Amino acid sequence: MTCRWPLVALAVLALSPLAAAAEKPRGLDIYFIDTEGGAATLIVTPAGESVLIDCGNPGPRDADRIHKAAAELAGLKAIDHLAITHWHTDHYGSAEKLSTLIPIHNFYDRGIPDKLEDDPKNFPTLIQAWKVASKGKSKTLRPGDEIPLKQTTGAPTVKLLCLCAASEVLPNKPGAPENLVARDHKPQPEDKSDNAKSLGFLLSYGGFRFLDLGDLTWNIEYKLVHPSDKIGLVDVYQTTHHGLDISNNPVVINTVRPRVAVFNNGPEKGCMPAVTAALRRSPEIKAIYQLHRNLKVGSQENTDPDYIANADEKCQGEGIKLSVAADGKSYTVTVGSQGKPKTYETRK
Repeated sequence: MTCRWPLVALAVLALSPLAAAAEKPRGLDIYFIDTEGGAATLIVTPAGESVLIDCGNPGPRDADRIHKAAAELAGLKAIDHLAITHWHTDHYGSAEKLSTLIPIHNFYDRGIPDKLEDDPKNFPTLIQAWKVASKGKSKTLRPGDEIPLKQTTGAPTVKLLCLCAASEVLPNKPGAPENLVARDHKPQPEDKSDNAKSLGFLLSYGGFRFLDLGDLTWNIEYKLVHPSDKIGLVDVYQTTHHGLDISNNPVVINTVRPRVAVFNNGPEKGCMPAVTAALRRSPEIKAIYQLHRNLKVGSQENTDPDYIANADEKCQGEGIKLSVAADGKSYTVTVGSQGKPKTYETRK
């Protein structure tokens, strides 16, 4: 007599909660990795493809933290795309070290200058390390370029668009209406640093939209929303330049009108009161998150303690995870490894 137990077992397994969970479609995840005032934002698409925007400071600490987030939290065996917004040490310093911990398949930047006036001491060494990591094959991005991403059958479209690079921004569309909010712009002195040349990205997944402008500064931010708005409304805004007030032009904040903001700040860097105040005045803001409590200001100038990943000087390297539902209609933010998830609806 033929034994039927294996078929029965398979049938039971197919009906089990584990099988049901395995069949559940995955959404899109964003990990805000703590680099203590640097930048490292890891995106994992429904297809399991990964994009890391910036990779923190030189030395093993940030590379190890990024590797842990990628391998242990996100379950990745490689980073498919690494995009560096600009050539400051806290954004690309760990590239070579990271590449020894996990394979990196594709590299992107704003273009490699012959020298960097901002950092003549570190640039020659670190840019050589970048060339080693990328094997000299990094791609220069320009406004309007997209990092190519795999699509998942039946899932919303995922798209990562470059908005700005090398102080240039997307062109105005013919006939686009004037952005009246931009009339409130108050120019600042010209910024000649590499911050003003940052890459900036708009990530979309169905109706969900996430904005990361690197360390772009005030006057170039303005170009993104004047004379017309090239960004549109967003759900989540990674505060620009760690939340420093030479960036985060209020005309940008009031144009994109984020529902949720995330500071990738350090304990004594970024998350400045003027930026927090501008976000709190934004008409649709629902929550503000911080990687660190700002130790330079009082509690009233920090966000709710439950929304801060690292609360004191003894940094535990806790991050913030944002998970967009498979249908793109909602997203959940979790602070640190012990935080209580909070869910928000994506814009209609």
